[in-house]
Amino acid sequence: MRKAMTFPGIVFSCAILLYLTMPAARAQGGPDDVNLLSWGAGALIVEAPLSFANSDQWSPDELLDELPGTGWATKKGDLTPKVFVFELAERSEITSLAFDTAKTEYQGSTGAKNLKVEISDRKDAGFTEIARPSLALLKDHQKFMLKTPAMGRYLRLTVLNNWGDSQYMEIMDVYAYGKQLVKRKLADNSGTFSSSYRNFHMQQTGATVNGCYEHRAGLIENGGFDGRVLRFTWSEADEGAPRQHGPAMLIFADDGQSFTGFWWYERNKSGSPDGGWRGTRVSREIGTCPHWKPGSNEVEEQLQSEGRVRLYGILFDTDSDHLKDESKTALDELVAAARSQPSWNFAIEGHTDNVGSDAHNQTLSEKRAVSVKAYLVNAGVAANRLTTQGFGASHPVASNDTALGRSQNRRVEVVKK
Repeated sequence: MRKAMTFPGIVFSCAILLYLTMPAARAQGGPDDVNLLSWGAGALIVEAPLSFANSDQWSPDELLDELPGTGWATKKGDLTPKVFVFELAERSEITSLAFDTAKTEYQGSTGAKNLKVEISDRKDAGFTEIARPSLALLKDHQKFMLKTPAMGRYLRLTVLNNWGDSQYMEIMDVYAYGKQLVKRKLADNSGTFSSSYRNFHMQQTGATVNGCYEHRAGLIENGGFDGRVLRFTWSEADEGAPRQHGPAMLIFADDGQSFTGFWWYERNKSGSPDGGWRGTRVSREIGTCPHWKPGSNEVEEQLQSEGRVRLYGILFDTDSDHLKDESKTALDELVAAARSQPSWNFAIEGHTDNVGSDAHNQTLSEKRAVSVKAYLVNAGVAANRLTTQGFGASHPVASNDTALGRSQNRRVEVVKK
């Protein structure tokens, strides 16, 4: 078996349905094309069978990474039906399902063949069968339209058999397309969490999060919540060495007691994470690190040290330049930095993902930068200290092939002049 990159666990959820039609081609655009069963959408795996080799290979997590080259495999010789339960970020309406098998091994004979999909509002009971997909050999994005939309939060997938291999069953990715039916109030996830990278200390104000972790002077810089997904920039370094950094994300459980996360080096545009985190809450107290204290203005400090700051806490309505109310904390930190440093001027940059035309994304990014400038001017920052520029999708920090990567690419950056 080849080794596939894997990271901490996740979950998935959905809705009631009957059976499906024949597989359809991948559709583009529209609300039904949002994949709710992905890291970027905040899905988690709450139940999974044992995997090939160990937790570092062929992990169930990789069913949610939207990367067809990584996936899940059984332990050798274990071909009994295998059950996964996925939790969606919210109760949702599902209109179609899709599956990747083109990268399975041994001419595809290990690939999943017959499946059963069920849905429920509970993770441990009440499941109703909504689909019995039969997958083709060696084919990615085999999409099945549901005859009737299904509502629920938990999807149970049973892999019944494969295409004839006597040793393994494999499936690379699972997708559930539709829309969320509810949007819950943003929780306060501040506190201290234990992890394999030692303790994480996080301070949340509105949607904005800053903090640290006790590994190589790690920092959680200018993060922002979108639902239960926290996006931020990580940075770390040994004493006296240059700091490394890159995009990262954490998916928080509903009760705020744990998270699953992934990180990428800045230069990584492949979509596959360079590493992962899993954290468990140990206290509601934020705590500190020697290199970070709660209450500091992270925007000002990062502009001072690096000359540029990426602000994931600035959020807009979908396909709009209208600032969400949750953006106020990040914007006010930028206002405070401008007041504290009257000699600084600022270039405000808007960035989008690659969904839509280049012209549309260029205009949208420009308008979003102008919206941020307007907020600062209304807060008393002189307009002649501010310039704006839109880059559309031309400066990605992550792969646009996945929902998570696209969410990281939708951002505002500010440069000190």
